[in-house]
Amino acid sequence: MSGLDRRANFMVLIHGAYTAANLLAGMFLSLFLWRSSHDLTPIAVYSGLSALMIPVAFIANGVLWRGIGAGASIRLGLGGNGIVYLLVLLLGSQAPQWVAALGLLKGLAEGFYWSGFHLVSYDTTCDRDRDRYFGVQATASWLLTAALPPAAGAIIVAGSGTGGGPYRGYELVFALAAVLLMAAMVLAGRLPSAARERLSVRRVATLVARNPDWHWVTRARLADGFTGSLMGLVLTVLTYLVLKNEQQVGNFNGLMGILGVGISFGLATFMKPRHRTLCALVGGTMLVLSTLLLPLYLTGWALLAFGLLRAVGGPLHGNALAPVALQVIDRDPAPRAMRYDYIVHQELCLGIGRVLSIGCFLMLAAPMNQMLLARIVVVIAGAAPILIWAAFARIPQPATMADGESRVLPAAA
Repeated sequence: MSGLDRRANFMVLIHGAYTAANLLAGMFLSLFLWRSSHDLTPIAVYSGLSALMIPVAFIANGVLWRGIGAGASIRLGLGGNGIVYLLVLLLGSQAPQWVAALGLLKGLAEGFYWSGFHLVSYDTTCDRDRDRYFGVQATASWLLTAALPPAAGAIIVAGSGTGGGPYRGYELVFALAAVLLMAAMVLAGRLPSAARERLSVRRVATLVARNPDWHWVTRARLADGFTGSLMGLVLTVLTYLVLKNEQQVGNFNGLMGILGVGISFGLATFMKPRHRTLCALVGGTMLVLSTLLLPLYLTGWALLAFGLLRAVGGPLHGNALAPVALQVIDRDPAPRAMRYDYIVHQELCLGIGRVLSIGCFLMLAAPMNQMLLARIVVVIAGAAPILIWAAFARIPQPATMADGESRVLPAAA
């Protein structure tokens, strides 16, 4: 399908279904909670509790349920995400009152999914084909981004005019997302079990001493966690305030997806390890510029420029840096035995950053105007790509293989 290992191809398909569900329902869930309450606090509580539970699920996976394997962990994560959307569907406009329970369940589901995803990604790829693997993943994600948000927006707008209430369209997209996740659970049965050593707190705490380059991955993940969760918290709401309805929000994301497809496909086809740092710098600079522009000029033209910069900069930055952490794990004297310890350490750093950032947001939300705070958040969080690039750029790169050894990607997933 893509010149990748068969199990890696299955992971591409499963992650595509997971991404499709998030594009249909996940990106509109924050908007649904905000429209139900006109308050950003329930979204922050939901996101904060989810961020807290993700690393808990990673640790539980390595200590209590180590024997279930990566494939089973992914199935549990997909099923848990599906249950969250079904619960929102049942709760309807009462969902903001249940954000604590929904956030806890969402975090556990995400933790189980991503712990399995990282294991399968590491076990089914090597440094020679990781640029291709993450490039194919990103190409599939951008293809879905081009198609699904506009469709979801159309369903939401059309559903509100059917006489079933203002949230009938939301109910339809949440139900469709749950069906997609259940279908992905069936595919996940083909994934490897990925047996691993029992998680050790001592090993996790001494990874930097064992592998000094991991110090830079730690810094990058803290920055990513601190700012990434804040961006997700407010961007959909700000976009809605500019565009006025869900259909236009979906169309905007679809346009970004069309542009992102070409960039991701090109990176999957031509990216070489020696180009990673430069591509990430160019992409990170574009992302920072986008987040300086939007809060200053909260207009349609500013939003369009913001979307163009992110559609090009996102793949250049994210795809180029995605393999680097796995490359550092490879440098451990016993990478196969230690890989889950690295995965958990990485997730703990992300979790610490997420919880701290959302905690800061909640403390400031009461005394400040929420929309002003949201615009400030975008500016502050927008610096993350350069901080992440600066950390990864400090990691020494090994001598790369000859270009002729690289396989050519025949087609996108």
